Formats: sequence, structure tokens, C-alpha cells
Amino acid sequence: MGTTVIGFLAWRGTPQRLDPVAARSIYPLVGAAAVASLSWAIIRTIVSSGEIRGPVAAGLAIGLIAASAVVVLVVTDPVRTPVRFAGLAAAVGAALLASVTSSISTWGTSNVLWDNWGPLVVGIVILVFAEFRPGRDLALVTAVSAVVLGATAALETSAMPQLASPVTSAVIAMAPVLLFGVGASVFSYRLSLLLSRAAESAAREQSGLSRRVRIRLREQLRESGREALAVELVPFLTGVLERGSVTAADATEARRISAVLRSVIITDMGLPWLERLARAHPSALAVDDPGALGDAFGMEQKVALRALITALVSRVADAPGGTVTVVLRAVGRHRSILLRAPFEAGEATARLRFGASITVMNAVFGRSSVTVADGELRLLFAYDPPLSSPAGSPADQSSMPS
Repeated sequence: MGTTVIGFLAWRGTPQRLDPVAARSIYPLVGAAAVASLSWAIIRTIVSSGEIRGPVAAGLAIGLIAASAVVVLVVTDPVRTPVRFAGLAAAVGAALLASVTSSISTWGTSNVLWDNWGPLVVGIVILVFAEFRPGRDLALVTAVSAVVLGATAALETSAMPQLASPVTSAVIAMAPVLLFGVGASVFSYRLSLLLSRAAESAAREQSGLSRRVRIRLREQLRESGREALAVELVPFLTGVLERGSVTAADATEARRISAVLRSVIITDMGLPWLERLARAHPSALAVDDPGALGDAFGMEQKVALRALITALVSRVADAPGGTVTVVLRAVGRHRSILLRAPFEAGEATARLRFGASITVMNAVFGRSSVTVADGELRLLFAYDPPLSSPAGSPADQSSMPS
């Protein structure tokens, strides 16, 4: 049953969500594929210029494939939010329109089967999304693209029966799209399935580790309690015993010792994890989380946020006087995390320097904004926790400050 559930979820999962660092590492390959597709379209258009009957349509086709390449580069940028279905649809849709427009520009000529660059380019566009979209989405756009390209090729060939039959032309036009599209769908599904199983195994190991940590924590609490007793309480009780009476000063001292014990044993250990992190960096980190929203984050979210904060704090440590500010707010079910840090370089430098951390944050939170203004770097992340998540319990806070 568990394997079946994982397989079903993997069909809807994306490798980028499960392994954001790997998705970031292949971005140069995505850019190379986009440039290669555009270059191939331009070269084939120039080579077959003698067959072009509609130069305006040919130019429009090049413009559409250029727009598709730009969409691919923008939506797959790992520092931005995870790729949405709209981004996939826009890129593939522009490539499809480019292919159809290219066919219109050479309608009725003899190059309909061999020189049309559209099907190959559409297949490459679908392929580059294998790391960024679920297999079911890739299968859907593959099927739609195959139908559109096959129908276009069949209609164009129907006017030239001496060249090939419409069915043959449709099969040839659909072949690149089906090969690349099915390959991308299977790759996305299988990789998501593999990563999901690895994540489940890690979660089981983490559960066992958490139990061991809790046991060790209880031991540390007992040890800290014994240390506090040895330093404060034992000498006090010894003095009272030697005097044989309790004075008003003894009562005051007893209250003070009680407060110390509570602070050592309970208070510090009960602080939200962001507050404890701020205490570890008192001059470089300030946390504003009145609703303790950070404690409701999942383990992946906590690890990603801690890694980003640590990277920013280490950067601020090189610039005396700077402080990293972390602000968490809730409006209804909406959660926002704003990080501010002094930063004199530009936004491109910030994306390059903190790109890996931002990529992981995008994967676990879903929406992000990176801006640099007035010497300050601002990183805004937002998400809506599931209805069953305990993150919905804190009272709503005021909106995110500007």
C-alpha cells in the first residue's frame, strides 16, 4: 500500500521539489538547450529560404520560438519560484505556434516532411521541463503537441498526395515530440519516485534520531538541574541547616534560586528555535516572531531557513555594525518570512552568492521575492500551510512591515 501511494504521489511530484540543488545545477544545460533550439530554427529557416512563400509568417515563427526560449530561461531560473504549469504551457504553446506558423510560411512546398524544424524544437522544449514539472503535466502537453503537429502536417500534405500520405506525414511530425515528451514524462516520474522513497527512508531514520535526541535532552536537563543544585541550592540549604532558623533574607534567596532553576531547566530549553538561534548570534541576528510561527514549520523548512540565516549572518559578520533581521507574520492561513540584511552589491550578485540557499527555500516554501534597494537585501518567502497543519493555530498577526 505504501509503495502504491508513493508511486501515485510521484506521478504528481517534481524532481525540482525533491532535489532543488540538482535542479539548480542543470540550469546552464537548460539555457544551452534554449539557445540551441532558437539557433536551429534560424539556421533551418535560412537554409530553406527558397521554399518560403510567406516571409512575414517565417519571421513571426522565429519571434515565437525566441519568446518560447525566453520563457524557458525565466521560469526555470532556480532562484525564482518553482515552475508552475502556466510556465510550461506558455513555453510549449509558443513553440507550437512557432511550428504551425513556420509550416504556414512554406505551405504547399516540398520541404514539408524533412525541413520543418518545428516538431524537433517543440520536443526539446518539453524535454527541458523534465526536472521542473510532474510527469502527468509533461504527458498532457506531449499529447496535445503531438495532435496539433500531426494535424498540421496531415493538412499540409493532403494538398500534395504525390509526396506522402497524410498519415505518414502526421506520424513523422509527431515522432520527435513523442520521443522527447514520453522520455521527459518517464524521467520526471521515475526520478520523483526514487527521491520520494529516499525521503521516506530518511524520515524513518530521522524519527529514530529524534527519539535518541529527546532521551539525550532529558539527560542534559537532569545534568543541568544537578549543576544548578550544586552551585545554588546545596550551599543555601547547608547555611540554613547550620543556623537552625529561616530568616526573611532566606525567603528572598529561596525565591531567587527558584527563578534561576526555572531559567536553567525550563525557560532556555522552551524558547522557540529562532530565538535560540538569535541568542547564539546576539549582535548579528534579530528575530521578530511574536506568534512563534517558526516552530510550526516542517523539518525541511526549518533546515532551509536556518541555512539561509546562517549564510546571511556569516556575510554580515564581515561588515561590522550590520544585523540580519528575520520577521515572521501570519494573515489568515498565509505565512510570510522576511529577511533583511545589509548588502551593497546588486541583485544579480545576491542571487549568485545566496543562490543555493534561495533555491532550497523556494522548494520548501513555494513563493519568493529577492530585491536589493538602498544598500539592503530583502528576501521574502511565503506559503499557505495545509489545513491540518498546526501552523494555522497561532493568532493572526499584523501584515508584513515594509
